[in-house]
Amino acid sequence: TLDDDARGAMGNKNCVPELFGGKTDTASDANDRPRAPKVAETIASPSKQAMRPSTDPEPSSSAPAAAAQQTRKPSTPGALKRMEKREQRRAVTASLPESWRLLEERQRAVIRRVAECERAAGYVGTNRAKKTAWGNARYQGLGGKNYLKGGKRGKAWQNGVENGGEGAEDDDGGAMVERGNDAVNDEGVGVGVGWYAGKTDEEIVADTVSWLAQEMRAMMIYRDYREIYERAVTILEKWRRSFPKSVWIRVVKSGRIAKELNECAPVIKHALDRVDKMPVPADPDERATVIDLCSGFGYLGMFLSEMLDPRKVKMIALVDKQWPMFNAAPKSHQINWDHVYGIDGWDPEWPIKLQTRKDDIKQAGQLRQIEKHVFGKHRGPFIILAVHLCGTLSVKAVEMFNLHENASDLVLKPCCLPGWNHTYTHDTWELGGHCIPVKDVCAKGKWKGNRWIGPPRSHLRHKFATWCDNLHKGIDVAESEKRTEQIIIQEEGGHQNTFMFAERERYSVAPGAPSGVYAPKS
Repeated sequence: TLDDDARGAMGNKNCVPELFGGKTDTASDANDRPRAPKVAETIASPSKQAMRPSTDPEPSSSAPAAAAQQTRKPSTPGALKRMEKREQRRAVTASLPESWRLLEERQRAVIRRVAECERAAGYVGTNRAKKTAWGNARYQGLGGKNYLKGGKRGKAWQNGVENGGEGAEDDDGGAMVERGNDAVNDEGVGVGVGWYAGKTDEEIVADTVSWLAQEMRAMMIYRDYREIYERAVTILEKWRRSFPKSVWIRVVKSGRIAKELNECAPVIKHALDRVDKMPVPADPDERATVIDLCSGFGYLGMFLSEMLDPRKVKMIALVDKQWPMFNAAPKSHQINWDHVYGIDGWDPEWPIKLQTRKDDIKQAGQLRQIEKHVFGKHRGPFIILAVHLCGTLSVKAVEMFNLHENASDLVLKPCCLPGWNHTYTHDTWELGGHCIPVKDVCAKGKWKGNRWIGPPRSHLRHKFATWCDNLHKGIDVAESEKRTEQIIIQEEGGHQNTFMFAERERYSVAPGAPSGVYAPKS
């Protein structure tokens, strides 16, 4: 077994940089096979070397640069310590037994195989959750990703390799590669990602609907909203037949469609019930308009276009700041809208018109544009849907509903809390005649790359309930016209399961005079 120094050093990612996203191991040849290790030497620190008398011959005149490099010493104590640590790591790495280098070689074989599957699946990106899922699949059966750090599973694998047990029978790492293949192709790498790993585009197109239907059977939508589930599966089959392959793969390959549909099921149910109660207007221009705030890719609007009655709804506006500008080609960081407007002669036949709007609802100028081109332009009631709104975006959604008498409905599902930076500029927020104390609803933390940085999220449960209660009080309608429901969407420890529904019994069908932040600048 490894000695204590070697085992402790393997916890440092610099020993095996390839496994931790660093450069290729310089001690490996072109075929990724480790070279024969040098004989371990006890390397003294630079300070001790400087104190010893030199026994090396004088450097020749033909190599002055090499001599200067050899005699140069660090200029600061910190640089001296870093050099000592580097030399110690090199010494320990050189003294590792052959069995451990064999395990490293097999690990590289698995990583190469998974990288091939990633390329075949078209997986690129920086999403931390996806990277974690891929990492878990890479190290299935290898003692876990932290096996280099001397954990129990890592020690078990080390002993097995050294004693000729599991993992020691194939010099070429074949058993490891097969386990890596199984981890990627069979087990998958997380919901919405691993099902297409290693598949061709044709296989993705053929298998998608059945896979999505199976995934949703384990979700809330199947248990509590069975009718919406069945209609959604039928719609997915229709899209698969009618969408071009490139568009269909873009719709489903992100892996979010099942999760989005599950979260939006209560919203879809409310919209269906509300529209069913509306009469068919004599004037088609007085049909309802649905506004999907922070729509993202537009899954909610896409399903509503297929489910709502076109005789009662004329348009669904997808509002998000990540859409491209109108009549401009989408850029790499923007949402591609081929599924909305078509591509290469293919025109999607949406039963209810979908329209994208590039607007940031935090910006007063862009809110005035929404007033001019949406609320002030179209007759009929407006149904405002605000799902998964982060921070102060929820305040903007409630404010939009309050300031428009032709807004008949609001459905709001808040997400994360406002950031603590708001406490430096505001003591309270005024919303619908209600005063929200800022410090009571702001959190000292933030999301960064799908990772929460701050206090434990369980500690924010009470503050999130306070936030939702204040938003509910800020909706400016009678108590009988609004309600809050707890619908368990996040079943794995999350607490953001609050939905707010507001329905005006009396609403206007004609545009009103803009007020508040929506009023033109004087």
